[in-house]
Amino acid sequence: MEVIMDINNKINDLKLRNSLLIDKALSNSDSEIQKTASMVECLLERAEITVQGKMPKGRWSWVEDSYTSPEKIVEQAEEFVSEMEKGILPLEGKFAEPGFSTIDHCIIKKEDEHHLFYIRNKAANTWAEFPSDNFGHAVSKDLRNWEIKEPILQCIEGTWDCYQVWAPHIVEFNGEYWMFYTGVNYNASQAIGIAKSKDLYNWERCEGNPVIKTGEWGPWSEDSWSDCRDPMILQDGKIFYAYYCTQKFTDEGVKSALGVSSSKDLLHWKDEGAHFLPTAKLPPESPFVVKKDDKYYLIYFNYAGGTAFAYSDNPINGWKELLDGKNIIIPGVSASEVYFDDGKWYITLISHQPNQLHFLEIKDLFWDNDGFPYI
Repeated sequence: MEVIMDINNKINDLKLRNSLLIDKALSNSDSEIQKTASMVECLLERAEITVQGKMPKGRWSWVEDSYTSPEKIVEQAEEFVSEMEKGILPLEGKFAEPGFSTIDHCIIKKEDEHHLFYIRNKAANTWAEFPSDNFGHAVSKDLRNWEIKEPILQCIEGTWDCYQVWAPHIVEFNGEYWMFYTGVNYNASQAIGIAKSKDLYNWERCEGNPVIKTGEWGPWSEDSWSDCRDPMILQDGKIFYAYYCTQKFTDEGVKSALGVSSSKDLLHWKDEGAHFLPTAKLPPESPFVVKKDDKYYLIYFNYAGGTAFAYSDNPINGWKELLDGKNIIIPGVSASEVYFDDGKWYITLISHQPNQLHFLEIKDLFWDNDGFPYI
């Protein structure tokens, strides 16, 4: 009982100190303090829920293992508050909408503005507890300072994507912006659909969704968890290729794989099968393919190491990887994408902090003499 009272006292003290920081940030329009203070609020809420024994029980056991102890959560919040009181910005350079984590995302440029779209999940919560049922939208002129816009593509009951929307990717084609995204139903069955826009603010789902599902070579059902997510579209001449994270039947059982489809119009897709990566023992999350100097480079999240890459002479299969961990571009981060603007290469990443805090960062990307990417 004394331990619980001590934690509650610390929580109440941090709430007071954090509220003073919020008041100061609002009066000075300090977005960095607002962002960090909002994370403190979410952490303290999570600590209270845990102490009170109100931790939600999800359908998936991993949810309960997503957090440290209440004491550690309070320590994390205390560190943020103490640094802000000293004038330190602990989350500087890390993008997140106040109160939310940023996960899978995409960036596209329109005129002189960069538009960022992202999975928008309540900070200090997993998607299984607090559904990611719309996409966040932010705009920047310099890839550093972002203005938050209204969320887009809200989930609608009774549809194939009624539960959540994940992993947007946008291409411009025929005078419109085409967003490919993962739609998720209440059984966590995933499929890929399209929404279109003329201005990047107003979006409409296309008829005929979803346009891509796992083929007969892999398990897929509307009634159970089914992997078919994280779409990315590469235009190679007159052909578009869609890449996504999926699973494939093998003689040894079901294994994670890279799904590939092709199209000439973005609406009708030909299944090009599913293909394995040498070191990806778990799903090759967030695949992103770049064509450079007649080679294809697949950037993806490798659970064993972080943001990794593979390469091939063709856009469908034959993927090779460097050995001994040399295929890892950035350790310990996920959901990376490559972005080219004004003659310069960038790589985005999602960095992670304890208790389900996730942030977008952008770094310069380089290519070595052998043609391999590095930072």
